[in-house]
Amino acid sequence: SGGLTPTESAASGTTRELFSVRLTKVDGKLGLAYRAEKDGLTITALLVGGVVDVWNHTADADRIVCVGDKIVGVNQARITPNAKAPEDSGGELLVEEMRSCEGACHLHLRKLGPRWHVEGTVADCLDHINVALEMGVQLDLVKVEEHAFVQDAVEQASTNKITWSQLLLATCAIAVPSAVTIAFCSDMGMGFWLFGLFVASNWNFYGNGVLGVLALFTVGMYIVDWHKWESKKQRIVTALLVAYGMCVGGIMKCKYYPQAPLVVVLFHMPLIIGMLRASALKQVARTSFYRGVGTATALVGIFVLMMWMAWMSIEAWDGLNRYDEATKSGLVVKSEALYNGFVFEVGNRKRPIDYTWDCQDENPYDFDERFRVKTPNDHKLTREEDKDRSKKCGQVKTIWFLVWLSPFVACMVNLVIAAFCFVNGTMMASEDTTKAEKTLKHFVLMVFVLLLCMWVASSVAGASMRLTGTLMAFCGAGLVCLFIWMYFEVGASLINSTMRSSRIMSTLVTVVTSDWFRACFVISFNAGLPGMFLIEVVRQKVRKMRNSDANSKQWLTDEANMALTFFRRWNWASIFIKANWIVTLYWVLFVGCSKVTVVFLAYLNEEFGHMGGGDARFGWVCLIFFGVGFTMFMLPPVPGIPVYITSGIILGTQSRNIPAVGGFYGGVSIACGLCFILKLAAVCGQYSIGYFMGKWVKVQQFCMVDRVPMRAGERILMRRGFDVGKVAVLVGGPDWPTSVLCGIMKLNLFQCCLGTTPILLVSSPCVLAGAFMAGPRENMVGADKSMWDALANTALALSALLQLGSGVLAMYFIQNMVASHSEELAKHRPEHDKVKALTEAEEEYNRCHAEILNVKRLPKFWFFWITTSACMMIISFFVFILLDAECFNDFQVADKISDPDGLNCPRDFACAVIGIVKSDRPFGWGALGLYFVGSLMHYIFLGYAGRAAKARMKDKVDADEQ
Repeated sequence: SGGLTPTESAASGTTRELFSVRLTKVDGKLGLAYRAEKDGLTITALLVGGVVDVWNHTADADRIVCVGDKIVGVNQARITPNAKAPEDSGGELLVEEMRSCEGACHLHLRKLGPRWHVEGTVADCLDHINVALEMGVQLDLVKVEEHAFVQDAVEQASTNKITWSQLLLATCAIAVPSAVTIAFCSDMGMGFWLFGLFVASNWNFYGNGVLGVLALFTVGMYIVDWHKWESKKQRIVTALLVAYGMCVGGIMKCKYYPQAPLVVVLFHMPLIIGMLRASALKQVARTSFYRGVGTATALVGIFVLMMWMAWMSIEAWDGLNRYDEATKSGLVVKSEALYNGFVFEVGNRKRPIDYTWDCQDENPYDFDERFRVKTPNDHKLTREEDKDRSKKCGQVKTIWFLVWLSPFVACMVNLVIAAFCFVNGTMMASEDTTKAEKTLKHFVLMVFVLLLCMWVASSVAGASMRLTGTLMAFCGAGLVCLFIWMYFEVGASLINSTMRSSRIMSTLVTVVTSDWFRACFVISFNAGLPGMFLIEVVRQKVRKMRNSDANSKQWLTDEANMALTFFRRWNWASIFIKANWIVTLYWVLFVGCSKVTVVFLAYLNEEFGHMGGGDARFGWVCLIFFGVGFTMFMLPPVPGIPVYITSGIILGTQSRNIPAVGGFYGGVSIACGLCFILKLAAVCGQYSIGYFMGKWVKVQQFCMVDRVPMRAGERILMRRGFDVGKVAVLVGGPDWPTSVLCGIMKLNLFQCCLGTTPILLVSSPCVLAGAFMAGPRENMVGADKSMWDALANTALALSALLQLGSGVLAMYFIQNMVASHSEELAKHRPEHDKVKALTEAEEEYNRCHAEILNVKRLPKFWFFWITTSACMMIISFFVFILLDAECFNDFQVADKISDPDGLNCPRDFACAVIGIVKSDRPFGWGALGLYFVGSLMHYIFLGYAGRAAKARMKDKVDADEQ
């Protein structure tokens, strides 16, 4: 309800009516976006399906809220036209009142937005059109003077197919990056010459200089408003100069980033495709274009693969180049300049890496060389020197392996782009919003796939090959290409229209504007924000010197002031709390639990080694390991992969000299079966936890059993047998949460175990990886050890790829279920009435808690308290990430805690846990101290906020009773 107030005449002579509406919040929101100004709140957007949008569908024409209208009052808070309010009042006052109002809000608005669509001739015409459409009449609306041109253009764009000459042109253009890769980055061409050139001198230092200069140049271009230059040619030239200068700088640093030349060259493939689309193939129909480009890239990829295989197999070409011992020896000989370019410090001298002495034989002593004959001296390498030597060997090995493999990398990039064109390019027409929604869904899925690939790269890339950087670089380049394609192919206008109507985009916008996302932003860019504002100060100063349109009274640019205004509206106390929770989650998963788990499993492995011999001992080892493994599976932060790997190490090692179980290989087979049984037992145990905890309504609410995504997962898991979606969720999901949620939702336990049985394909490669790390014999060195290490890396990578595939499938099936049955899944369920009632009962407390955290109401002492806590925890977070090697000793499951050069804690688990932190460096204990003190302050603040919220809620109840 609400009434119209008398109209007022504006200075311009137009009539700007005031009107008021009464709206009831849904989920604490009105469904509108606004910009706070001194004289009110200007409405900038209306959420489709929101409270205001629903009001507009039923309100009279003179009471419709439009974009551009200004809110001049909320409830009793009003802004009069001639009031001289200070800068921090006005709109901010209305924002506070709107946030604090409970349930219904009285909004008083001034009509300033356009109303051609609700009043006048245009609105009447639109009403007639809508009536005609409802009657089934089909209408085509075009401008009369452009009718013929538009019709011809549409027909031509929809029928133009790619010609053979255009296909040949596309194939030749797309083949250029692959040809450059083979010629300059591979062993088929001048790959070793190129890398030898940049590795054997100070090119890495020069590369740092080039990148630094270009970074300063980019900042300078931003300061002088490069994007506003009138000359388009100058903008393009400077942009290309920076881009290709950075590419050259990256190639100069290929000594430590050997993937840089490959990424730079192959990144030109999507760039060339975009240039073809904008020029020679501009008039080709979209579907035909993508099919033609997909065909061209597939042909190039197949040709490169065939040429590479021929080079490996035809001896007359360049000898046999299959990846065997002979080829490895040849690659090592060609890499002599590379080994000479990597120097490490041993004893009191620095010397280059010697492949035979350092990498192949891993001799524990240094050598003296006379007349090209190496003899060991009395200096034994320390643990740090040995690690540095292994690192340098791995770096050189990565280079020559990439040089050998680069044609295959080019082939795979071609085939991936071809698959992208075939699968995604033909799924939508850019003029169709409904198909844009489908493409948006696939775009989100592909982003998650690339992020999962990056996780795989960081988790399982073999330490000896050190290919993590290569995989991460290509995944990062893929993300860049994906976002650029999404913007230019779909178009900004269609993206904007999709944002207003798409359920996926609405969800993404909700996520991006949440305090959790803002907490991630604060953690990621906290150190860069002061630098950015300093640049804005300089930029504003330059604008004043150039006599541009800059406001002379402002220290910052308009853009920076808008950002500051935007930041001031954030609930910083809530953001700091969530930032602390994110840091705590990282510490529990990747610092505390991860490192303690590794130490414990290594301690367990060593303790088993002290047990007596015989078949009985092996049985006790299996029984004890099963009990320990089951206990660890019951702990939420403990992942399953370390347990599987440790089983291979322990049982493989213990069975080496026991013929009754089949020796090493028999023990590994037993370990695979034991881990499979252990996983099924863990599923039953975790299911039981969820089953009994699920009786508590609070647990059901915490697990969001009444939300659509959770119900979608429930429907998939209720399928019987080996349904693909069900298996993907059970195998690809995190161990503990998935099984516990099955118990909370009271699914069929037998069906859950049945769907989990394919976990054998994931657990067995992990077991094999652990067994291969230990090897069938003790004290292996040289080529023998390298072979088993390579097998371990391969097995672990296979397991991770299977886990990745099942995870991608799980996301796809859940997303597809939500998209297909969203309305049905959102329907009310009687069994969730208690959850709904609890949520409604807690709404008042949550509102009071949010009011307590409001910066303008929170006492300054407590705001300083939580800010200090967040700063301490964020600093510790970055120390743990960036200085991990300076904080903790490098320790693996296969290592021994009693090693004098390692932790030096014989049969003492507590000593080993403490010893994992480096005692000779201040970073480890310093970061831990910051984390624990910040955590203590965090929990103290939570206690204060909880008590204050309860007191405020009690005061409100007492006020209502009075």
